[in-house]
Amino acid sequence: MSLLKENPILFYNVENLFDTFDDSEIRGDEEFTPEGYKGWDAERYQEKLKKLAASLTLFESKTPLAFGLAEIENRNVLEDLIQTGPLNQAKYRIVHYDSDDKRGIDCAFIYDSELMKTELETKVIIQLEDEPYFRTRDILYIKGRLLDKHNVHFFVNHWPSRREGIEESQSRRIGAAQLLRAEIDAILDGDPKANIIVMGDFNDTPVDHSLHKVLRAKGQHEQQPEDLINLLIEEHHKGEGTHVFREKWTVFDQLIVSQGLLQGKSGLEIEANNAFIFKHQALLHTFENGDQIPNSTYSGDYYHGGFSDHLPIYLTLKEKT
Repeated sequence: MSLLKENPILFYNVENLFDTFDDSEIRGDEEFTPEGYKGWDAERYQEKLKKLAASLTLFESKTPLAFGLAEIENRNVLEDLIQTGPLNQAKYRIVHYDSDDKRGIDCAFIYDSELMKTELETKVIIQLEDEPYFRTRDILYIKGRLLDKHNVHFFVNHWPSRREGIEESQSRRIGAAQLLRAEIDAILDGDPKANIIVMGDFNDTPVDHSLHKVLRAKGQHEQQPEDLINLLIEEHHKGEGTHVFREKWTVFDQLIVSQGLLQGKSGLEIEANNAFIFKHQALLHTFENGDQIPNSTYSGDYYHGGFSDHLPIYLTLKEKT
């Protein structure tokens, strides 16, 4: 059996993974300190790390091949995370860059160095022509080599939020999609069969303009040449979700792949040709009427003690036989 089949690839928006120290360079992280109004102390921090480690290993101690994260404060929390619970069984390495996001949160990518080596690690800064002073999370780009023989390109995203309104903020996500699509086109121009995995919290659904039209991420039965494949578009059509937005389950977190990878053109395939939302009951909060939402760490300023306000998503690779 291929080693890859035992080690999934995940993405997880971990809901404000902050340490307990006040960073003078980050405006607003005072709330995530023992003295802050959220009462974020060492006990709560360690409890969150344990919960995240359990969810990232799918509660089965299966250490991931790699995982992308959104809403992490700094490299220190990543170092703490990979030493927690079953994650410390793997020899993980971290890809992280500080972004200029005003909330002080970044994306990160962590990979098992025994299964994968990296040939390139960098970031794509999202700059918008009509908003030159706008700052948000950078897109991470990693070119890796699995098992010393399979090249895979990874992009980790956390696109601008809808906080200011869906229509008001739409141009920012379209701008992010344009930049990402240009990076992907450059790869496909050099290798049309390239293995590409795009992951992230896009703050848009699979059928919104930014993803469906600009990034050209389509369903498996509607794609045209050079379109990408959104592996969670069917979950969107079924009314499932990774996050509750305005009291409705929404697929904001997505795994998108190249046709070359989906069709196994370069020696790798996706198990079951699909990605999955990890909807373990421990990751859900159930109300008395039976409705469920993600089991979050905070509900507003109230400490709920859960995992995150998003659910993890994952896929598994295998070598083509």
